[in-house]
This record gives sequence, C-alpha cells and structure tokens, in this order.
Amino acid sequence: MLEWPKENPNVETSRHELLSFEEYGKKVEENPVAACRPTYLYMLDMLKHFGKTEEGDYKLFDMDHLNSPAVYGQHGVQKSLIQNLINFEEEGFNNKFILLVGPNGSSKSSIVKKLISGLEEYSNTDEGTLFTFSWVFPIEQYTKGSLGLKSEKVHSNLNTYAHLEDKDILAIMNSDLKDHPLLLIPIEERKEVLNKLLEDHPKALDSVQKSYLYNGDLSTRNKMIYDALLKNYKGSHQEVLKHIRIERFEISRRYSTSAITIEPQMHVDAQMQQITMDRRLASLPPSLQSLNLFSMKGEVVLANRGILEFSDLLKRPLDTFKYLLMTMETRNINLHGILTDLDIFFVGTSNEVHLAAFKQHPDFNSFKGRFNFIRVPYLLNYKEETQIYEKQVEWIKDKTIFEPHALKALCLFSVMTRLRYPQVKNYPDKTLANITTNLTPLEKAILLAEKIAPERLDSESQNILISNIGKVQSEFEYENMYEGKFGISPRDIKKVIYKLASLYKNITFIEIIEYLNKLITKKNDFDFLNMTPQADYHHPARFIALIKDYFLDGFEKELRTSLGLVDARSYEDYIKRYIENVKALVKGEKKKNEITGKFEEHDDYFIKEFENSINLKEDPMKFRSHLLSKMGAYSLDNPGKAINYTEVFPNLVDRLQQSFRDEQKKVIQNISKNIVFLEAKFTENGGEKSLNHHLSKEQLEQFEKTISNLTENFGYSELGALSLIKFLIKERY
Repeated sequence: MLEWPKENPNVETSRHELLSFEEYGKKVEENPVAACRPTYLYMLDMLKHFGKTEEGDYKLFDMDHLNSPAVYGQHGVQKSLIQNLINFEEEGFNNKFILLVGPNGSSKSSIVKKLISGLEEYSNTDEGTLFTFSWVFPIEQYTKGSLGLKSEKVHSNLNTYAHLEDKDILAIMNSDLKDHPLLLIPIEERKEVLNKLLEDHPKALDSVQKSYLYNGDLSTRNKMIYDALLKNYKGSHQEVLKHIRIERFEISRRYSTSAITIEPQMHVDAQMQQITMDRRLASLPPSLQSLNLFSMKGEVVLANRGILEFSDLLKRPLDTFKYLLMTMETRNINLHGILTDLDIFFVGTSNEVHLAAFKQHPDFNSFKGRFNFIRVPYLLNYKEETQIYEKQVEWIKDKTIFEPHALKALCLFSVMTRLRYPQVKNYPDKTLANITTNLTPLEKAILLAEKIAPERLDSESQNILISNIGKVQSEFEYENMYEGKFGISPRDIKKVIYKLASLYKNITFIEIIEYLNKLITKKNDFDFLNMTPQADYHHPARFIALIKDYFLDGFEKELRTSLGLVDARSYEDYIKRYIENVKALVKGEKKKNEITGKFEEHDDYFIKEFENSINLKEDPMKFRSHLLSKMGAYSLDNPGKAINYTEVFPNLVDRLQQSFRDEQKKVIQNISKNIVFLEAKFTENGGEKSLNHHLSKEQLEQFEKTISNLTENFGYSELGALSLIKFLIKERY
C-alpha cells in the first residue's frame, strides 16, 4: 500500500512547478498566445482541445466524467455558448451573464458541470497550464548577508527568492484573486511587452488589447505590496520581482479553485477582511507592516480566472445578485469602495416559472441588457433521449432485462408529451401545411429523430416533408410555449425505469405500455396531463395507443421474418412471366423462351397458379384484358422506355405480398392454437412429456426455430420473445 510514493516520486512535480519571474518570462516567450488567454479564450481552447464529432458537436459534452455524466442532444445550447464566448472575445471581457433557462430536469446544471469538468481536465494538461503568483519574504539574514551566530555568508545577490526552502522563508503571502503574473509588469511597459510578444499573432493581439491583461492592473493588496517594495528598493523593479514566486494552479470545483457553484441560499458572494492584526504581518518587512492590508474571500474571489455558477439564480433574493449589473458592465467588483478587476465566466440556471416571475419585476429591464438567455428545452429526439438512460439500463441488467424496443417505446412517449400540434398559419406553403397538420405525434417524433416520413404518404409528399424538416423543428422556436418547455422530464423517466426494474424481470414494450397507462391517471403529479388535447396531441391515452400499434406492427414483422418461411419469388420476374403468358393466351400467339430462344405455347398451369396466389375473385378474362390494356397505355406514355413490371402493376405486388402474409398468418394462427403447450417448453414447470401429447415434431421444431431466430436476429430473450408472441396473438389473432 505504501509502495506507490517510492515508485512514483515525481508523479506530481510537473503540476506543482514553482518558477521565478524570469523563468516564467521564458515560458511566456515560448507560447505567448496561450499565456495571454483570458477565461473566454481559455474556454474556447478547452472545447477545441477535446475535439468535435463528425456532426460538428463538441466531444466534451459526450464524455463521461466523475460526477458529470454526458449531456446528449442540446446542440442549440452548445452553439449558443460558443457564440457567446466569441462575442466576449470581440468585446474583450465577459460582458454578459449567461443564464440557462428551461424546465426542471432539462440538463441545465449538467451542461455547467460538463464545462467545469472540461476546465478541470484541461488545466491539468500542458496545453492548459495556468499560473498565478505569491509574495515570498526571506529570513532577515538573506537581506543582511549572514546567517547569525556562525556568521556563515549567504549569497546576497540572489536573483530570486522563489526557490528558497521553507526554513529560509519568513513569510509567504498568496494572491487572493489568483492575479495573472503578467499584471506584475507596469501597465505601459506591459503594453509594449504584449505588442512585441504577439506581433506575429495579430488576431490574438487584437483580442488581448481589449482585455484586462492589456488595460488592467493588480488587485488592490498586490498593488499595495508592489508599490511599498518598489519604494523600499528605491524604484528597482528587479529587486521587487525577486519576491515573486510563480505558481501553477489547477481548476478544481472540489477545492474551490476557479470553479465555484453558488447554491440558492442567501449569503454574501464576496467580502473583505482586514489582516493588519494577522500574525503573518508581524513577519513582513517593516515597509509592509504599516500598510492597511485586506484579505478578500467569498465565492466570487475564489472563482476568479475561472467559472462561477449561480444555481437556480432566480430563487435568490434580488439584492444578493444586484452587484452583477455593475460587474457585467465594468468587469470589476466594488468591495467597500475598492474596485477589483475580475476575469470570470458568469453562468447561471433558472427554470421557466421563476423567469416568468422575474420578468414582472420592475428591475427586470435593467438585468435584461446584462443577461444572455439560452433556452435549454427537453429533448425532441427520442434517439438522443435514449442515450440518457442506456447506462442506467446497463447498470441494472443483472436484475432486469430491457428487451429490444422497450426503452425506445418509453422515450417516444416522453418526446410525444413535449410536442405541439402543427399550425396551418405557420406554413405559407399550403401543401406542406396540409401534410404537417395531418401528422400524428408519433409520426412527428419519428420524423424529428430519424428523418423518415410516414409510409402512408405518397412519394411526393414524403419528399416535401423530408426537405422541410427544419421548418417542422423550428415551428414554435420563438413562441413562449415552445416545444420542449412542457412534458415529462428525464428525471421522471429515470424514476419510471427504476420502478419497472423493481416490478419485472423482463421488460418489453408491453410492460412499458401497462405502466404508462397507470402513470397518465396521476394528473396531480404531472402538468402535461392537464393540457387540452388537440387532435392526438396533448392526449396521453392516444400516445399510448399509437405506440402500442407501432410496436405491435414492428414485432409482427420480426415474428413473420423469424417463422422460417421464405418468399423466394422475384416479383419483377414473376409478374413479367405472368403478363407474357397472359399476352400469348389472349392473342393466341406463342411466346419466346428467353433461355432457349424457341417459341412456346403459353403455360396455362402457371397462369392459374399466379391467379390463385393473388386470390383472384373477378372474371379471369376481364382481369387479364385489363392488365394488357394498362401495359399498352404505359408503353404509349413512355415510348422507348423499358417496362418495369412492379412499377406498372404495384397492386399485383401488394397482392402477392399479401398472399405470402396469409401463408405466414396461418402459421401464426396455428401457434396461437397451441400456445399453451408451446409455452410449457420455455417455463420452469414445462416438460417434454406434456408437449408430446399435443404437438407434432414439426410444430415444435418450427416454434423452437422461431424463438431462436427472435433471440439471435433481434436480441430478445426467450421469455421476452414468448411474452410478445402471446401479446400479439391476444391483440391480433
């Protein structure tokens, strides 16, 4: 247990390096752009450090950190945050308070946590190195030249006291606000230094010239110490800088270093305390003991050169954050008449209810100009919603199995609760208006996530809808009742998942539907259950009915595929052969065999077999004549174009497919008659003896093969597949 310090003696050295001011200057010269970054540029670089996805989103938000899970979706929020950082760069400081606004549980705080986690990780890299400084005051002998009784000589011409050992140090005074070391250079000289350092980086220079690093100064206490020492050393800046120890620091929310969250409770965010009577002062040089020094503390002070989050800002009394009006305007804070420059990314969260109340306050207009509101709605993409819960489902898989499509059914329901009924007035194009207003909430949810139009629409309508998805997505974006403002929250969905896990070993979409049917009766618990229905929208019972039919259709297709029956016919060739035989029959001609090249008589047996396959009820001669007329009309309308038989006779394709479905249906009906005995095969109480009395070997083998196909090809468990087969038979057979 105690071997690791011996094995890794220098593991933390690089992150706790101590430099003299001269050594720090050389580091700055190596990478002046990185050294001169205010927080907004530092945050932009941090996001770039983690890279982007193929879709152009920042990977940071998809990463998992300790106490900071991934934030899925919210692409608009990401873009807004980046745009604000770019705006700050143009302004030269963080001149707006970013307020994330949305319904409870929409991931506002998670987004801020993710930014903080990114900053913490980035500040521990070489690329994200941050420095501040402390004042070091050596023991008296270092300034007078001897070490006391032994009169041992000391190097009085030391260039710096930064590397002295603790025994040689009388006092150390840190920088409360983590002042940037470049601020130690007097302002006029600093401007010349920065101009020279960044002369090959015009964009960076332009940004820095607007920032506090170019125009600001040290915090009050550091300025007082600097000036007193400068006076003591008769104007020698070099002697003053000997007392400077440059220190690296890492952003840490846990240790309140440049990453602070202020909870809604009422308390002071920044304050000053006089340290004249502090014991440290007695150890300082006489020239400093007479100074009226103050120590600054509080959340705002701790957050400097980093991020400050106001959790649920609008729950706090207005007076506790009124100082933000001046701070956003001037980038400094006034403490008892002392102005102090700040370099903080201010961000807060609030729900819609508190924001609506805040808008009624007389001071709202004053704040509105200093705030940038970023909307954080619930997700409208069920695929992104699913990602939120996948790990949760993974954690409980030893206890409960979520069968295929179960989580999808739950997430489709949650998205449907957040959608509004499309309005004709919002679509100038009448055709598009007609299409969108006829979408069910389920069809709209699938369209937004999969970019797939309903199959019931003709191809032209599908193309129109797909090409206008952006309009459908943004229809209510600028309205007060925007989509995602209401509906069930991810927090509630997580509770549903844990509740289901406590009730069932296997969870299919059946259990999801049954639970949702109970949930929608709790109107006192969920506001979305009390909204006035519009068609199928805001109508939870209809949501469940639509979901039930959708997933029954899907499982029925999977079951039919798993039956082992194969439709080996090529519809194009099959229809072509039928038409050629019919043409030869009606016209009394021979048809050419494409393989042998010989002319042969029509195949009367094949014609009848085909017509039996499509379950022909009408007079065969009239039916055949109609087909030949239709083919002739197609040839006239499309001269020289090769005939595509499935395109010319789509109804024949449908009828052939239906014949195959009827064949499948007979097999499913046969399963339904014997489901009780078949079920015994897959239950603990079942056995071969009971089965052999009621089922043939072929029936049993086919059922076993069907279950096997459902598990191997579609991912169901045997019990899950059996449960769904029983439910499908009950509902449709």
